Amino acid sequence: MTAEIADTITNKTQVLAKTLVNTRRHVRLFNLTAIKKATSAISGLHDSRFRGRGMDYQESRAYQAGDDIRNMDWRVTARTGIAHTKLFQEERERPIYLLVDCNQSMRFATRGQFKSVIAAQIAAALGWSAVQQGDRVGIMTYGYGGIDILKATAGKRGMMAVIQQLVKADHAAAAQVPLDLALKQLRSILRPGSLVLILSDFFDLGVHCKKHLVQLRKHNDVLAVYVSDPFEQQTPPPALYGVHNDQGNRIINIRNRKTRTQLAQQQAYQQQQLLDIIIHAGVPILPISTSQDWVSQVKQGLNRPQQAMQQWLKDKS
Repeated sequence: MTAEIADTITNKTQVLAKTLVNTRRHVRLFNLTAIKKATSAISGLHDSRFRGRGMDYQESRAYQAGDDIRNMDWRVTARTGIAHTKLFQEERERPIYLLVDCNQSMRFATRGQFKSVIAAQIAAALGWSAVQQGDRVGIMTYGYGGIDILKATAGKRGMMAVIQQLVKADHAAAAQVPLDLALKQLRSILRPGSLVLILSDFFDLGVHCKKHLVQLRKHNDVLAVYVSDPFEQQTPPPALYGVHNDQGNRIINIRNRKTRTQLAQQQAYQQQQLLDIIIHAGVPILPISTSQDWVSQVKQGLNRPQQAMQQWLKDKS
């Protein structure tokens, strides 16, 4: 194997820091404003709206006529015997959390790059966009290496820590973690008004996933970036197919009727799970295929979210 071929394989199968840093050049293609509009529009009939930045407590002062009684500081009032009200200052930075699936199912492709590689690149690009907008970026990776969290931090330094975590998770030892466990842990540290971007193939949702998503959406906005390979979307014609995963190259025989039936059943179950759990929890889905350029898919999906969602649902019907 030549060095050039080896580099090509590495770029398709491994998350590389250099590649993630270079996604910064896409920062102007999809910014936070586009994400806000997409989250709102894709939600369709759901009653959620994209929440604005939160409010930070600044100080308490003596109550004045016209102050909102809902902001009364009852502790200071009780201690001093004089009515006090809380003053708040609008947050300058909005927490953005990237929830990235690093389970074994993500290390797969029949063509192009692994789902894990594409998910990491999208996460990095959206992270850079958040930094460009002046928001804080945090990350939770789950799967290989268990669950790791980096709390939201502002600036380039925080984004470089996010990239290091993406690379670290891609090289960690195998450990299967369902999405619901990651969501439960994320909810324990998440501040109201945050934006959560879930990047996954949603193969392992866990039994409590819908419950956590519904609770998460009460005070935050959530967007699901669904990364999949064409092989997982539709049963291909009978033939021998070469696929690549973390064990290397192998052949799948789809000529066998039993194999085709099992594959079709698995695909149908996966799609039904997405409808019953993700969409019914009010979480919009942005579909990404490994067979196409992820940059154009993200850009188009955010600029025309309803069309992307409707086309994906139509393809599944």
